[in-house]
Formats: sequence, C-alpha cells, structure tokens
Amino acid sequence: MNMTKGLFRPLHAAGLISLSALALTLSTALPTQATGPGARHLSGDTGRKDSSAQAVSVSRVFCPRGTAVQSGGYSTTHWDHGRDGTLRHTVLASHPVVDAHGRKGWYASAAHAEVTAHVVCAPSPDQD
Repeated sequence: MNMTKGLFRPLHAAGLISLSALALTLSTALPTQATGPGARHLSGDTGRKDSSAQAVSVSRVFCPRGTAVQSGGYSTTHWDHGRDGTLRHTVLASHPVVDAHGRKGWYASAAHAEVTAHVVCAPSPDQD
C-alpha cells in the first residue's frame, strides 16, 4: 500500500508563485543578524517586456555609496499565457552587477514577464 500517495502534490502555479514571492520577501526584505545593523532592502524599477518574440524585461538596482551588496534576487509579475492557457515565464538572469561608475548592485532579466531586481545593502567602511 502506498501511504505517501497524494501527500506530495505539485503546487498550483499561483500557489508556487505566491510561495516564491513570500520566500523572497522574507529572505531579502528583513535584515538578519548575518547582514548586521543598518542593512537596507532596495528594489529597482520594474522592467517592462520588450516587443521581441521573447518579451524580455530587465531591471537593475544599485547600493548607495558607503554600502556593499549582501544579497539580491528578483520578483516577476504580468506573466504571458501559453496557447494551452498556462502561465509561462523564464528568469534569464539574476546576479550581482557593477555599472560603468563602479556602483555595485543587482541585475535581473526575464522572458514573458515583468521583472524587478532586489538587493540588500549593508554599511561598509571599505566602500566609497
């Protein structure tokens, strides 16, 4: 007799997305002892889908001077629907970034969704 049947059902897409968003919010929005006092959670502008067939969106956010990147991530909204009605979106990238002026932050991009980059910045005496 299979006692585990039905115990591990796949989450509905909306449930999985909600759970992922909650995990991202709790992991990046709330400074922890590991990040130390004065840590700040910042969000970039939401990237809008371009007109390409892949409908790519991009978002960046940078830490203020005197702070350093501790962690980062992304959130997505406004997903496209496939022919079968299912939601489709793909995160293409989520990683630290440095701009031409040396500012450090977080970069995120997605296909078939709007994306927002998030970063946790903490005070750093070694930063400009």
